Amino acid sequence: MSKPIPWFSVETGPEDAARVAQVIASNYINDGNVTRDFEKRCAEMLGVKYCVGVTSGTVGIALGLMAVGIGAGDEVIVPNLTFIATANAVRLTGASVRLVDVEPRRFALDIAKAEAAIGPRTRAIVPVDVNGRGADYVALEALCARRGLELVCDAAEAFGSRFQGRPLGSFGRASAFSFSANKTVTTGQGGMVATNEDTVHDRLRELKDQGRRHQGTGGNDLHPVLGFNFKLTNLQAAVGLAQLDRLEQRLDGFRKRNRWYQELLGDCPGIVLPAVDHNGGEITQWTDALIDRADDVEAALSREKIGSRRFWLPIHRQESYKQADLGFEASIDASARGLWLPSHFSLTEEEAERTAEVVRRALSG
Repeated sequence: MSKPIPWFSVETGPEDAARVAQVIASNYINDGNVTRDFEKRCAEMLGVKYCVGVTSGTVGIALGLMAVGIGAGDEVIVPNLTFIATANAVRLTGASVRLVDVEPRRFALDIAKAEAAIGPRTRAIVPVDVNGRGADYVALEALCARRGLELVCDAAEAFGSRFQGRPLGSFGRASAFSFSANKTVTTGQGGMVATNEDTVHDRLRELKDQGRRHQGTGGNDLHPVLGFNFKLTNLQAAVGLAQLDRLEQRLDGFRKRNRWYQELLGDCPGIVLPAVDHNGGEITQWTDALIDRADDVEAALSREKIGSRRFWLPIHRQESYKQADLGFEASIDASARGLWLPSHFSLTEEEAERTAEVVRRALSG
């Protein structure tokens, strides 16, 4: 029997364990100097002034919005095809969500529709870099400047990817990353907010640590403004630092994986592999496909013990955000046809070939 092929899986190693052991030996496992090192290294990689470690990508988006003044009574535009966390992060600030359809091939926010959706309470836009494909930041930054809107970016899936040569996560007034288990870099759970602005950075520090900009004692500290507890611990940061050491190797693997699938399935009837702008530095975490009979292909892969993952349901079909389908045609189509093919870090060319064979067989009937 053929060996199962996972869709994605976490890979840790002795380097991760060694760094965690050092933190345990230090007897300081809370948010501290190791977290600061992780933040600094991320900032250097992204080419930004500051990074602030937080408990999740969801919290990162929410704190980014709060740091630029978004709150109750405001409305924030969010793309309709994304993990529900993007919309939930807006709700966490007290603001309301305005859903807008996406582009049919890159799955990024449809900017023309976003501009048409701007209303009297609209204060911000949260674009999503779906699977590492950057939103059109040239057009988005111009739109936000023209209409007086804040731009806070969901770069949860985009660590290491670029838009037109510039690192994703370096756009907008703040950008948030996720380090959850199915990301290029993971800390188990956790996130990071990137910014170039001193005032946004200071507010992020306050928001993540009970109103304190600097680490306190937990005793008679001053808490001059409202904040919460969204700290990233030294234990998590230690894993993150070890993962960063393997980042370039993983990105190279992603490029090879996409080439394999393009060669194996690029001419297959019934399937479209959306383009990736490798020349501009774009890298997708997973290989995605739009498949005419996605249910059949998913079932065929499962029978052969080959993992895959379907695209998200459009947010407007989730109970907390229920709306009519009108105006969300691209999201609905991508959700129905979208499938992420096996994309784990150690994927071999033989595994890609086996996957492609099953896909072709399922589509040929």
